[in-house]
Amino acid sequence: MTGEPLRIGLLSSLSGPLAPVERSLHDAALLAIDEVNAAGGVAGRELVAVTADYGSDTTRATWEARRLLREEGVRLLVGGYTSASRVAIQPELHARDGLLLYPTYFEGLERDPRTLYAGAVPNQFLVPYVDWLLEHLGDRVLLVGSDYIYPRTAGAIVRRLVEDAGGRVLAERYVPLGQLDFASVLEDVRRLEPAVVVSNLVGNDSVPAFYRQFLAAGLRADALPIAATVTTELDLRTMGDAAGQGHYMAGSYFETVPGPGNEAYRAALRARVGPQAAPHAAQVGAYHAIRLLAAAGERVEDPRSTVEWLRALPGTRFEASPEGEPIVVGADLHTTHPLHIGRADGGRFEIVRSWPSQAPDPYPALLVDDPRERLLRSAVAEGGA
Repeated sequence: MTGEPLRIGLLSSLSGPLAPVERSLHDAALLAIDEVNAAGGVAGRELVAVTADYGSDTTRATWEARRLLREEGVRLLVGGYTSASRVAIQPELHARDGLLLYPTYFEGLERDPRTLYAGAVPNQFLVPYVDWLLEHLGDRVLLVGSDYIYPRTAGAIVRRLVEDAGGRVLAERYVPLGQLDFASVLEDVRRLEPAVVVSNLVGNDSVPAFYRQFLAAGLRADALPIAATVTTELDLRTMGDAAGQGHYMAGSYFETVPGPGNEAYRAALRARVGPQAAPHAAQVGAYHAIRLLAAAGERVEDPRSTVEWLRALPGTRFEASPEGEPIVVGADLHTTHPLHIGRADGGRFEIVRSWPSQAPDPYPALLVDDPRERLLRSAVAEGGA
């Protein structure tokens, strides 16, 4: 490779409570960088990772983004996991001419011109999932989530969809990130007797704790399933097979997705991190971010020009996506994704229903062309950054 190296800032929580999940995203980004370099780099340029650890602290995420952009001279950032971290990083992009490739599926209702969204938005995963669970699991719903932007906004969307279908949301319970005691939530579950618990809990501490306590309370998936939006394969392995067994999750990716793209990804990931690797959707988002950046980079003459990157990215495709279908960047920097619903069995999600790839719509009419849009806006405000 003869060109000047292309430096990419990898902004991850490699310490703190979010580290188990975010380290897995960091691994996937490094894997993609190695694969791109092994194939000759990007227009003759080697990709070089510049890693920053923001320690599961959104204030530090802002500082580290500023340092990478100002002191390290990096223009391209890949990372953040929670919506709170994304929102903390974005002002620095505008102030210091940066571009963020954000890996995680999220709540939508956003189009930032300096953010590429490598994960799905609600019309691609949450809306079909709620329709399915109302039909197959029941229409008396109890919501539980971590207390920040994504879970509150996802909760507001679920409430809207359930009530529009004639169902009932019996209660919404939000707990701090890292919460380990769910006794009061489980008391509500017993008292209100929902048909399904929709979980927007986040983190490899809170999620396994909730499932284990759910099981210890005598609650079983065959009688009262959990339908989650953020429970990953990593969480299943942490909580143990018995705690996860029979519960549901929706995502653009599961380890069990068939096809050569996923077979190659799983094999490469395990070769890099070992047999304990637990592939999951947000991790694949980090892998996609690098792969899309590399594909777009073939059309960028000056890699220090954010304007050139923003012109090159729309329309970029990565054919060998682990999701089983090509991922394509839209004009608004959102991306296409399929959807799968998985049922936990033996520490992984076995797919029970799939939808083909859908175009992203971060502001779907179903959710925003209605006076109740204020519920979604207020959920974002209540969740904070």
